[in-house]
Amino acid sequence: MATTRNSYRFPFASYPAVRLLVILSLGILADYYWNLPFLYWATSFATLIIGYGISEWIYQRYLHSAAYNTTMLFYLVMVLFFGASWNALWDHRAPTSAAQVLNAYTWQELTFSGKVRQIKQTSTGKYQINVAVDSLQFPGHVWWKPTIRIRAVLNPDDVSLPNELSLGSYMQFKATVYPLESPRNPGQFDYRQHLASQHIYSQVGIKSIEAIKPASHWFRWAYFRRSVLAAIEQNFSEDTAPLAKALLIGYKSELDRNEKLQFSRAGLSHIMAVSGLHVGFIIAPFWILIPLFWTFPHGKKIGLTLLILMLFFYAGLTGFSASVTRASLTGGLLSYGRLFHKVRDSKNLTAVAGLIILLINPNDLFSIGFQLSFGAVYIILLLAPVVNTQLPDWIKYRWYGIPVMVVIISFLVQIGLFPLLAFYFGEFSIVGPLANALVVPLLGFVVPYALLLLPIGGTFPDFAHLLNQPADFFLLYLHRLVSLMASWPWSWIQVHIESMIIFAIWISALFFIAALPIPKMRWKLLSILLITLCVSQGSQVIQKFRPKPLEITFFDVGQGDAALVRTPGGKHFFIDCGRWQPNYNSGTYVITPYLKSQGITKLDAVFLTHPHADHIGGMSALIDAIAIDTIYNSGMQYDSKLFATYHQKAARRNIPIRTLSAGDEVVIDSSIRVFTYGPTTSAQSSNTNNHSLVLEIIHGENEFLFMGDAEREEERNLLKNYPELIDTDFIKVGHHGSKTSSTDPLLELATARQGLVSLGLRNRFGHPHRTAIERLRNHHIKLFFTSLNGAITVTSDGSKISSRPMYP
Repeated sequence: MATTRNSYRFPFASYPAVRLLVILSLGILADYYWNLPFLYWATSFATLIIGYGISEWIYQRYLHSAAYNTTMLFYLVMVLFFGASWNALWDHRAPTSAAQVLNAYTWQELTFSGKVRQIKQTSTGKYQINVAVDSLQFPGHVWWKPTIRIRAVLNPDDVSLPNELSLGSYMQFKATVYPLESPRNPGQFDYRQHLASQHIYSQVGIKSIEAIKPASHWFRWAYFRRSVLAAIEQNFSEDTAPLAKALLIGYKSELDRNEKLQFSRAGLSHIMAVSGLHVGFIIAPFWILIPLFWTFPHGKKIGLTLLILMLFFYAGLTGFSASVTRASLTGGLLSYGRLFHKVRDSKNLTAVAGLIILLINPNDLFSIGFQLSFGAVYIILLLAPVVNTQLPDWIKYRWYGIPVMVVIISFLVQIGLFPLLAFYFGEFSIVGPLANALVVPLLGFVVPYALLLLPIGGTFPDFAHLLNQPADFFLLYLHRLVSLMASWPWSWIQVHIESMIIFAIWISALFFIAALPIPKMRWKLLSILLITLCVSQGSQVIQKFRPKPLEITFFDVGQGDAALVRTPGGKHFFIDCGRWQPNYNSGTYVITPYLKSQGITKLDAVFLTHPHADHIGGMSALIDAIAIDTIYNSGMQYDSKLFATYHQKAARRNIPIRTLSAGDEVVIDSSIRVFTYGPTTSAQSSNTNNHSLVLEIIHGENEFLFMGDAEREEERNLLKNYPELIDTDFIKVGHHGSKTSSTDPLLELATARQGLVSLGLRNRFGHPHRTAIERLRNHHIKLFFTSLNGAITVTSDGSKISSRPMYP
């Protein structure tokens, strides 16, 4: 007698597009992380096609279930290998051959001609101009006609931005080719990869603009975009126009960094990145009119055509940004299903949009916009039905039912995207759900209303400006609301993803909530969720019992010093904090981003070896950015604004500043010992470098000697006072490899096996000096240079030392 199965089986066959999207994405990820040659993936894919054909033939002839299962296996693996092959074919990480030729002329001045694709002003006042170059002139009047995109940087202090230069203009200019370097420090923004995602592999600095040919005005997106920007300036006030440009068409160049940060911490940065939300505002009125299109012949076709044209035009105004393209595809497919009573499964149609996007450009999978937009859509699609069924009727069917639903969905989306937001930004907005609940419903009226008034402004500017006053007032008060929320100390928290398993936990939790209405399925998903939680807890238990190492990260801060020490007991302290120069300091641009990415919220100590700007340059920024327990210095007074500023800020924040001298020990973590060997209290040198803190960190059998900028005189004091103690395993070479440091008597007693020189690649001091390097190499010290190797991480387990440079 046949038995029936009571267990629930997920209907995979009902979601073919979702299945294909998942497998295709896995293939793209496989190529991205393994980075195998295209020929390998393509050959494997071709082999699978043959296998699939044979198994399909066998199944069709004999109708064996085993043959069917084999056919399906071949099919799924074939999709996976196709995804890998497709990504390998379109991999943007490697520069094009044209870019390689151009980059061979680094630091040389060439003449370029091409069309302007983007003009953006940075927070430093410089202009970034993306140019589609179609011809360039090499030295010797040799012309070349490549097809290449470049990033041209214009400094207004050197070259003024011509008023006639605009999107779509054709320009000829002379510029110096600059190198595009990969990140020099861990956690640093990868500017090179960011440009590569836009298919830009070369950067130049504009020296002069020779000629400009205005853009033609007939059916050019740049012309329409300029017209829309001008209309926004006409309809909105001077205070709200920059925000209106960002809100309506995603033009954020006129917003300063502080404004962007405020919107981010209020959880509203997404409203300035034109995406699915804005496309939804445009489609919503159309969906209300859909029943009207059903009432007359060819109404469905006319309606779909009008919608496609409308979405296409709006996408063009936003520069065909990836987020708008994704949302337009998804919205168009959903509208098609509603108009023609076809497949209305939004999960499947959304996956179709994802497939189309990845087939156009597989690299979009690694775009944060792709991940956030599709993540948000699927969170809504999975959780909204569950929320709707659980919502009481007295809320659901009242006038406030929709606003309540908006608040709940906003909260769920914010929570659902938590791992992505934490991973990419290191911050999570606590007030985000409240801010979205207050703002998003009103945006549903303001955005379509403001967009509708833009064409009216071209003919009746004063009338359109008058009608636009409600939208103008809304943006004015929106800015005030965001400033208020961002100022609340509890409005956002700093977070850090320590393990990728958090993504598995989060996804399991989302699917468990989505499966609550399906009793037989929810228990399976609950089991998966519990298993992932157990794996997470188990890994944490293993980590607790595993001895933790001492880790020292020497940052590449150019011509300066900065090292972060992580102790086995979980303490963190710095030895020096980088350099300062006008409009730049290492604390803001190197150290703080790394601390933020690692979730470090407190420094237990900062040791400042001496008060020169290349060692205390980031101190003021660090005091502003993070809690600091104690600052230690050599007691050397110094007449500089930088020195006075960090003392004043430390006093205001009640951070003690303590003086160390030879013989002092600082207790930070019981697993290590920190000794001070210099300066001596009797030091009489007028040279500030010879009053440097000289520190030694001892961890088990390993010793690390930090020489600051100590020169020959202080080295003699060390030899006199601590001839036996300065024996070490790793030395931070004194004074950036200067010839006045690292003398033979010191190196003979130090007997270090490894050493590090912290310095800038092209510095005006001529460091490192050849004689100093020869002395270090004569004592068989394996050297690392931040100028060549980037940041270096040194790890000690108490018995052996391992060094891991970013660029071996």
